[in-house]
Amino acid sequence: MPLFDFLRKSDFNKGVELSLAGRYDEALALFDRSLARHPGHADTWHNRGAALSNLGRHTDAIESYDMALTLEPGHCPAWINRGNALEAAGRHEEAIESYDRALAINPKHAGAWNDRGLALGALGRYDEALDAFDQAVHHDAGFALGWTNRGHALELMGRHEEALDSYDRALAIETRYVDAWSLRGALLYALGRYEEAVESCDRAIAIYPEFCHAWYLRGSALDALGKHAEAIESWEKLITFDTAARFQWYYRGLALARLGRYVEAGQAYEKARESPRLCILDPGDEEIREAEERGVIRKGES
Repeated sequence: MPLFDFLRKSDFNKGVELSLAGRYDEALALFDRSLARHPGHADTWHNRGAALSNLGRHTDAIESYDMALTLEPGHCPAWINRGNALEAAGRHEEAIESYDRALAINPKHAGAWNDRGLALGALGRYDEALDAFDQAVHHDAGFALGWTNRGHALELMGRHEEALDSYDRALAIETRYVDAWSLRGALLYALGRYEEAVESCDRAIAIYPEFCHAWYLRGSALDALGKHAEAIESWEKLITFDTAARFQWYYRGLALARLGRYVEAGQAYEKARESPRLCILDPGDEEIREAEERGVIRKGES
C-alpha cells in the first residue's frame, strides 16, 4: 500500500476528521486504537485530549495532554489546550502556568495570551488580564476575540469608554460577532444609554435569533425606556428557547423573574449552578447568589 494511502486511512487521521465533525466519542475510540499500536505519538495524545475536553472530561483530557508533553515538551498547542482544560476545571493558577509554558515556546501566540488573560480575569486580576489581552491584539491586530475580551476586562475595571472602543474594534473586524454586540449592549445599558443598548441587542439578535443574553438585555432596556409591553415580549420570547448552557439558564431565570414566575426562575438558577462555565457570558455562582439576595428571585413565591 502506498504511504500516502496508508496515512489517509490511519485511525489517527480518521479521528481528526471525526473531531472536526464534532463526533468526539467516535474520534476518541479511534485515537485509543491508534495509541494501542503507536503509544509514542504525541499528536495522538494531544488530539485525544482535545476530544476528551469537548466531551467535558477535563481531568482525563489533562492526563492525555500530559502524556503528549512527556513525549514532546515543546508541543505548544498541547500546553495551550492543557491550560484550557485546567481553566474549565476551575484550576486557574495551574492554567496560567500552562499558558506561560506555551508562551515560553512562542511568545507571539495571540491565542495563548488571550487564554492567559481569561484565566487572570477569572481570578479577579484584571490589570494583569488587560496586559495579556493587550499582548494578544498586539501580536494579532485582527483578533476579534482578543479585542472583545479586552473590552470586557476594561469594563470590569470601570474604564467604560475604552471598553466600548475595544468592542467596536472587534466589530470592525467581525461585524457578525454576536458576543461583542451583546456585551456592547450590556455596557450601554449599564451606562443608561438605553436606545443604543436596544440597537446593539437588535444587531446581535439579527445574527443569532435565539441569543438569550441579547433578548434579556433588550427587554431590560425597553423597560427602562417605559416600553413595558415590548419589554415583556422580549422576555417571553427568551423563555421559549431551548436551554442547555449556564448563561442560557441564568438569563432564562432573570426573564422568568421579570415576568413574576419566581418558582420557575429559581429552578432555572439551580440548573445554571449545575452547568459548567464555558464562555465569557457565563455568570459565576456568586452572581447567581447575588441576584437572589437582591430579590430578583423571591424564594417560595409563584
